[in-house]
Amino acid sequence: MQRFRLLVLFLGSFLALMSLFPRSGSTANHLSNGGFNNPFTNIPDRIWREQYEKIAAGWNHFYIEANTYPGSGNASKLHWMSSAQFAAAFSGGDYHIEGDASQNMWSAYEFDAGVYQQVSGLAVGQGYRFFIKMVTYWRGPGYPDTDGKMVKQVGIDPYGGTDPTGNNVIWSAPDANDNEWVGMVVAATAESNTITVFAKVQAPENDSFNHTDLDMVYFEDSRLEELAPGPTTSLNVAANGNTVNLNWSGSPAGGWVLKGYEVEYKDQAGGDWLTIQDKAGAATGGSFIGQVLHTYTVRARTWQTNGSIDMPGQWVEKSITIADAVTGQVIDHAGLGLSGVRVSVSGQTTSTLSNGGSYALPTGPGTFHIVADDFDSLVAPPPTTVNVPPNGVGSLTITLIPTGTHQAISNNHFETDLSGWNVSDGLAAGVSSVNQHTGSGSLWLSNTVNISQTGVVSQMNAPLLSFWHKNNVPFTVEFLAEGAGASSLDPSAARPILVQTVGAAGDWSHFTLRWAADSDYSGSLGVNFSHNGGPANIFIDEVSIAAAGFEPVYLPVVVKN
Repeated sequence: MQRFRLLVLFLGSFLALMSLFPRSGSTANHLSNGGFNNPFTNIPDRIWREQYEKIAAGWNHFYIEANTYPGSGNASKLHWMSSAQFAAAFSGGDYHIEGDASQNMWSAYEFDAGVYQQVSGLAVGQGYRFFIKMVTYWRGPGYPDTDGKMVKQVGIDPYGGTDPTGNNVIWSAPDANDNEWVGMVVAATAESNTITVFAKVQAPENDSFNHTDLDMVYFEDSRLEELAPGPTTSLNVAANGNTVNLNWSGSPAGGWVLKGYEVEYKDQAGGDWLTIQDKAGAATGGSFIGQVLHTYTVRARTWQTNGSIDMPGQWVEKSITIADAVTGQVIDHAGLGLSGVRVSVSGQTTSTLSNGGSYALPTGPGTFHIVADDFDSLVAPPPTTVNVPPNGVGSLTITLIPTGTHQAISNNHFETDLSGWNVSDGLAAGVSSVNQHTGSGSLWLSNTVNISQTGVVSQMNAPLLSFWHKNNVPFTVEFLAEGAGASSLDPSAARPILVQTVGAAGDWSHFTLRWAADSDYSGSLGVNFSHNGGPANIFIDEVSIAAAGFEPVYLPVVVKN
């Protein structure tokens, strides 16, 4: 491998550069071994030519797998050494500009890597400044300056995380000067008692023959010092329907001026932080459109500047759940969810489409008349009044049913009266305008009574009885038909085919009962509701007898031999 030409002239020029980076006065350095001086410790899982690679005491190494070759296999082409170890390995000089050592990192292949240190015992809300000297050499120090190849950056994670790819890391502007010591600096306000500082370099694979030239990095003379209190931030979040409205403000510390406000939001159901405004933005308000019943976290922080360095304050976070909406299901008479049905507020343009049977209609707080469009030969119920409390949700299940020749029952919704129904005692059955599932009325059985209706259908496949009920006592439902082979089409010929007791239900429940007719049925079909037991509160709504909505499946009969 080609030896590096570490010339006396080269070494002398670096020593002269020391005067460009005077140490800060009496401000405490919170870093351990900020000078990357001895001792160095072995990196247990990294061995190069039978010797352990080394990291300065107090520091850790890292690499970003996606930008390092080979990223897998412990990045075997990338190496960390003490300056003395590197000098001995390549017969060069032990290069450092202060103390007795520096940290070296090198490779002939692509890398994105560096060093980091976690620092504890800090003050939350205090601003800190991380400073470090770094130098890069594209293909080694013996070549002319090649700016723009190796990119230096420093960062702070104000929460103390150790992932350099994490969203919380605040990075400095990049620097790509080559063959020149550069003082890199970044500032942040501590979000916890522990913060983490990073120094890294990203370099492409060099174009030397057989990878004999090495891209080199040295880390030296670093400090983490208290800078100033972080700027303050206030944030207000409110929802209007599915629009989330925001406003924010902030104040810089004394001696600093306002840089701008950074604002982001994230759906807690998943996804990344989305930017509303970056740190240079001066606006103090904004909004975004969310989804009903989703919870969003919004965060804002103020940035301040002193003309040479920018520093953010702490994030201020608030969460909000978008309510003030009507939500529920859109189903057919068989209880199957329907997609693509438009649900809207009557008389308004506010609307949404059902998806997989579900819908969420932003309304704001108040009382609303909710309607649905007819859909694919199914008819929606009458408008239904729904109350949405402030910061709350109203609920409504909308059932679409067949009509006309596809329906055996009329006056399905009991909006005004019991026309079309036969009632044994008019005093024990009527229309309720207080308890209804949809629309403005429902059937009310208040005492011992029978109420029935029979219609005539032609070629109906798998007739299905469905209705909604809410009742404090059980009642009986009878599915009426002429039976197999019916041909008279005489409503009076219908008799009970299926009989079932419906148990008490404290809230509205959907009931279905299917008669498995032998084939497409033509004849009379009907239903009889009965209660025998004295005073009751039985409410029934949206009664339907129609095809079940699917075709019967006939399995082959296999006869052996």
